Amino acid sequence: MESAHSVRTPIGAECNERHEAGDEKLPVSGGGNVVTGRRFQSLAHARPDCGRLEASQVDPQVSERDEGAAAPNVRKPRNGRLLEVVAYSDADFAVGKEDRKSVTGGLVTMDGMPVSWTCKKQGGVSLSTMEAEYTAASVMAAELLGVRGLLGGLDVKHVVPMTLRVDNQAALKQLEGEGASTKAKHIDVRIKFVGDYTKRGVLKPEYREGENMPADWMTKAVEAPRLNSLRGIVGLQ
Repeated sequence: MESAHSVRTPIGAECNERHEAGDEKLPVSGGGNVVTGRRFQSLAHARPDCGRLEASQVDPQVSERDEGAAAPNVRKPRNGRLLEVVAYSDADFAVGKEDRKSVTGGLVTMDGMPVSWTCKKQGGVSLSTMEAEYTAASVMAAELLGVRGLLGGLDVKHVVPMTLRVDNQAALKQLEGEGASTKAKHIDVRIKFVGDYTKRGVLKPEYREGENMPADWMTKAVEAPRLNSLRGIVGLQ
């Protein structure tokens, strides 16, 4: 513990490069920033208390990194208006080295506060970035519908339609029903699922440039300055 030093993120961006470097397995010990894994990224910054506890079980360096530092403050919503529910969707295409499956990342916010998030490897192999984005968008669309049902049960009013933000313009046109449909049934079903709720006025897909896409850090390790910037977008300051 005497040689432990503080770090600003539980896993460094160099992990993305090491994933592609070769066939050797990543070390289980000695490479603290690697073994913590991508799944600790959301915990460490959305729930710092849980993130430090879980990450410290495999990396003692993490348990010391922010000791004495204040946890991020969650910005509180303003009263007197309808809740604004927004989902952010992103995908890291073919990131799995062994199976080339993509990763879905996303989060849902209410008045800018994160209330739900996901980071999960997709079930099938996508043939293009757009297919990976369709899958991610459909996952977050389903999440929005779940939030809609919850708010309805609590009799809480919210802005309609709910916004679904993606960072791929080609995928956005498909989701809005402007592009040609794909021949792959499993992908086409996801497109039609989002498109149906869009036509009914429940969802509204929007483009969000990748540089300001908060869901980006749910799919890959990022540098500390960018992580702090994306954190600020969703109210974690």
